[in-house]
Amino acid sequence: RVGVRAVPAPRARIVAPRRGERAAREALLARLVAEDLIEANSRLSLPVAPMTLGLATSVGSAAWHDFCNELEGSGFGFRIRSVDARVQGDEAPTMVADAIRQLSGDGVDLIVVIRGGGARNDLAAFDPEPIARAIAGAAVPVFTGIGHEIDRSVADEVAHSAWKTPTACAGAIVDLVADFVARTEEAWAGIHRAVSATLDTAANGLMGTAQRIARQNREVRELADLDRSLVPFFEVLARRP
Repeated sequence: RVGVRAVPAPRARIVAPRRGERAAREALLARLVAEDLIEANSRLSLPVAPMTLGLATSVGSAAWHDFCNELEGSGFGFRIRSVDARVQGDEAPTMVADAIRQLSGDGVDLIVVIRGGGARNDLAAFDPEPIARAIAGAAVPVFTGIGHEIDRSVADEVAHSAWKTPTACAGAIVDLVADFVARTEEAWAGIHRAVSATLDTAANGLMGTAQRIARQNREVRELADLDRSLVPFFEVLARRP
């Protein structure tokens, strides 16, 4: 089963999106590019089997349940460390950024930032600079599943990998682990085949050696028998004048 540990957060106030967000978004992306931060997280190597996941989202939400259910249905023993963060409203950017930084130092293999679907304006909560810089500075890869089919947030641009829904994000993680399991099983099968072949070769070699020793022993016995059979003949020869 999937193990889940959650850290609660206070309630957040939901506000309408402000004007000028698109311009601010483009300016932020330009700064991140100039500072070589836009691909900082994507340059991190993915763990071969990310089993301990840090989850930054609204704990108990539909997105949280969708993500956890997808992992649990895989049959793998994922461990989830959740930090509760509001994903809408004025407090969302700070809370999500804080959650990412907290999880980055919590020994997880991968950080996941998710939310459910909604209007494009709701996606604006993932455009502010605090979230972008938290992702860029994370010590482990960050996946996003922010639940929008068309638009991408700044968080998506900075993250290692972005998925359209929490379920798709979870499915991608399951695929990583399944691929690792398949490769591991194939490697063990290869080792088994190699060891079996080596043992068969050794067994055949031992069998051949045993057969040669048996033949040599038989030849020695035959020579000994021949020697004994010639003793009377030589005794007769020795008595002749």
